[in-house]
Amino acid sequence: MRILITGATGFIGKNLIPKLIDDGHTVIACARNPASLKNQHARVHTLAVDFSEDCTPSMWIPRLNNIDIVINAVGIIKEQQNQTFHQVHTETPIALFKACECVGIQCVIQISALGADENALSDYHISKFKADQYLRNSSLNWTIILPSIIYGPGAKSMALFKAVAALPKIPLIDSGDQLIQPIHVDDVTQAITYLVNKPFNTNKNLEFVGPEPINLKNLYIQLRNSLGLSAPQFFTPIQFSFILTVILKTGLLQNTPISNESIGMLKRGNTGNPQAFVNEFGFTPQSIDRALEQHPDNQADRWHAKLFFIGPLLRVTIALLWIFTGITSAFIFPIETSYKMLADIGMPTRFQPLMLYGAALVDVSLGVAMLLRIHLKTTVIIQIIIILAYTFIISVWLPHHWIHPFGAITKNFPLIIATYVMLILEKD
Repeated sequence: MRILITGATGFIGKNLIPKLIDDGHTVIACARNPASLKNQHARVHTLAVDFSEDCTPSMWIPRLNNIDIVINAVGIIKEQQNQTFHQVHTETPIALFKACECVGIQCVIQISALGADENALSDYHISKFKADQYLRNSSLNWTIILPSIIYGPGAKSMALFKAVAALPKIPLIDSGDQLIQPIHVDDVTQAITYLVNKPFNTNKNLEFVGPEPINLKNLYIQLRNSLGLSAPQFFTPIQFSFILTVILKTGLLQNTPISNESIGMLKRGNTGNPQAFVNEFGFTPQSIDRALEQHPDNQADRWHAKLFFIGPLLRVTIALLWIFTGITSAFIFPIETSYKMLADIGMPTRFQPLMLYGAALVDVSLGVAMLLRIHLKTTVIIQIIIILAYTFIISVWLPHHWIHPFGAITKNFPLIIATYVMLILEKD
């Protein structure tokens, strides 16, 4: 069969595609960057799609030519400037479903979320629920999958939990007794491939959950054991409303799944009844302790967990260094001394103020750009070029700074390395 899958580069999509292809299906995968997806899956057919923009049925109808099944696996856990829950979870999926009705698609599988129901409180769940409701009332043959947190190699949510578990003092939401029921991605993809291969007459809501709930506190203990770390010294219940406001305002965790939405969903809990899954698919999902035992974390996993929060922390501290340097140069450091240094490198007197305050403005601007993650790669490249230029100029005209006891010049090289490491961590 010919299967169109959206969210092909997401966690579920990239694990599902090879299984569908191995079963003999032709997979047409939608992604914003088809070339990159093709490099990962040579056997897949690709389509350029942007769920934040392709929000009308007319845009989808041509893409559905000769398609038998549509699997919508698109989902975001955190809104960004060009991606909102309404666009990605509601508006565009409904446009896709309308297009499916127009061309007579045999079956639609919608991957929603456990908690996307009439009692939903978060914008994430509400946006998912609206699309689910449209599909339920449509003329299509549909299956709506309601998964709990999905884990496995490469899962962003579980990566966050592992990073928290690796901290010397583990912060808890309230007392850490919130229940979740994670399900392994292998069980998810096995169940979806089963649905694809069965007759299209389901029209069911299916909860995808692990065999039993686990609270966050015990989850952190199991994850810490899997990482090969010693038992935590102690847990630290904290008031997330205040702490979260601070870290979100500072941008410290801007590139992580942490948000008011995700914390709110965790506080609500995330559990379901696994028996319906067992009855439908004929197997019991593996428990998280069993999965961790069969696939223990390696050195790369430990590095990732321990470095998870280092990327944002490096970005903020390096950004503040540039901002502080600019402010100090312009308003705090003695101007006479600055002008003397510029004179020593041959800068004409009339250009010295322009050079001093212009360089200070550039430093502050680069620091702000890094803090806000504005064109981060370009910002880093400019910073490194400036550092190397400063180092070269000082080496030629003011070489005595090399033996300054505070390492005025020698600090440039670890700063370059730290900045490059930050870029890698932030990009990933």
